[in-house]
Amino acid sequence: VQAKNEAETLAYQVEKQLSELKDKMSTSDADELKKLMEDLRTCLATDDADLDDVKQKTKDLQEKSWKVTQQAYQSGSASSSSEETKDDKKDESKDDKKDEKEKK
Repeated sequence: VQAKNEAETLAYQVEKQLSELKDKMSTSDADELKKLMEDLRTCLATDDADLDDVKQKTKDLQEKSWKVTQQAYQSGSASSSSEETKDDKKDESKDDKKDEKEKK
């Protein structure tokens, strides 16, 4: 029962991840994740699902999901980190000006 719950939770998380990161992942990665997710859900849908099979499919999906997420964030963070730094500096300068006005 626990293995089934973990598998269902993972499938839900991967589905959510696919929609959130679709711009940052390749089509082949997205298709592979969808296929693994469907395989897992098909396996769960059978009443006499083999526990080892469920665990293996969960593990496969989890590993692929982790790799895709890592790649998406690495490619995304490379471009967004420079933007975040600029935004932080702007915010800091605004805060400094507010502090100076409050002191007067």
